[in-house]
Amino acid sequence: MEGELTFRPATKADASALAVLVAIGGEGLPADLWSTLKVPGQSILEVGRERAVREQGGFSYRNAIVVGSVAVGQDSAMPWRSNVSPAEIQETLVRTLAMAGLGTPQGGRWRLDVVLVSLQRPYAGFAMTVPAQIAYRLTEVATGTVVYDSVLTTLGSASLDDAVTNENRLRIAEERAVRANLRRLVEELYALPEPPPARQVRR
Repeated sequence: MEGELTFRPATKADASALAVLVAIGGEGLPADLWSTLKVPGQSILEVGRERAVREQGGFSYRNAIVVGSVAVGQDSAMPWRSNVSPAEIQETLVRTLAMAGLGTPQGGRWRLDVVLVSLQRPYAGFAMTVPAQIAYRLTEVATGTVVYDSVLTTLGSASLDDAVTNENRLRIAEERAVRANLRRLVEELYALPEPPPARQVRR
């Protein structure tokens, strides 16, 4: 049929196109992250292309991360009490990983499990700063090998310029703290060393 769409697996020759698509779809996030990795004289899209062409690594057409559980920790002196729910964070994490060229809805080689450790909420203030602490564990699904295990702490702030009421300022600060945490996560995933080739499962 004339004009019918066909689909095929990506190849190394598609790396430049993949980098452009990820940069456009990521609404600036991938480009911002790639800018921290480039060397003098290298463009942001060149960094994206290099990462796309890799056989393994954080940004590769062959490997992807699927989000597993997102749970609230129970052992912290400052428990996770937030207007941002685990379900919302899971949805945002899935979208963030996809925009960064790291995620897939299902069938990924890696599984990322998350524990929301603590969120310190001020009671009131003209300027509010919220520290968010989130634990991440990245595991190879086939072998159970943990390749990344870290607790990240980031800050989010909001002032009277952002919202008049304490409740809205607190909500904005919480959202910014979580977004900053996810951004830090992506930066660390990009910096992971090359993993060994995936093991072939014999049937």
